[in-house]
Amino acid sequence: MIAFLSIALFSTVSAASIADADTARVAYSNCLVEFTTSQLDEKIGAGAFKKAAPTACADERKAMITAIQKDEMEFGSSASEATKFATEEADGVLFSFTDGYAGYVNSNTRPVKEN
Repeated sequence: MIAFLSIALFSTVSAASIADADTARVAYSNCLVEFTTSQLDEKIGAGAFKKAAPTACADERKAMITAIQKDEMEFGSSASEATKFATEEADGVLFSFTDGYAGYVNSNTRPVKEN
């Protein structure tokens, strides 16, 4: 019985941590949607966008990295491994916007926020 409760508690903590990381990822992504949309509305070129995007949404990026680091360390990663993985994940979100910017310009479309 105690083992079952321990497993249930660990599962709840892990699920909550994963939810925190996903919520932080969505917040970062949505902030980048707003930034990208404003840059598109101002008709900023792709090169200028790629230079400006890494500094946009710094608080949301930091929150995402922190949440993923926490999650990874709960699963046994070292602090350096967790930081590397979390940074790579945040870089992936950023890359999707910098890589897709020219496509938005060419198609006159806009990114859409996640729920």
